[in-house]
Amino acid sequence: MRELSPARGAAFVGIMFIGLLTGCNSHEAQVYGTVSFNGETLDKGTVRFEPTAGGAPAYSQVESDGSYELRTGREVGLQAGEYQATVVALEEADPNWAGPGPPPPGKPITPRWYQNLQTSGLKYTVEPGGNEIDIDLSTTPPAGWREPGTPRRS
Repeated sequence: MRELSPARGAAFVGIMFIGLLTGCNSHEAQVYGTVSFNGETLDKGTVRFEPTAGGAPAYSQVESDGSYELRTGREVGLQAGEYQATVVALEEADPNWAGPGPPPPGKPITPRWYQNLQTSGLKYTVEPGGNEIDIDLSTTPPAGWREPGTPRRS
């Protein structure tokens, strides 16, 4: 095996460093949009996109104007592909909580079925480049939905 000269070694290290800075596994798509619930802008919550083929999920906080922009880890964006999504929004925790530890989470704003990938009904195709995906939620449950713990009728 041939040794690298100091100049070539420095060049190699420089190229590797630039690759790390620019992201060897950079995200090829961006997803952003607004979230609404029963026609009204949702002003809080979390959006999660989980790739159906496996891989890292992408997340975003819902801003006070209803907007969101997905991130994978600390980076804006995600890989193109098929995704299932969840949206979870809770009321503020009790500001008068005096118990031990942190206050319990507030009551759910979004219905339960939107909190689970298998029941949310939120499925999207993400293409390379920019993807504006507005998420419209409602109080109408998806077909076949039943509250967990509810017995099935025969």
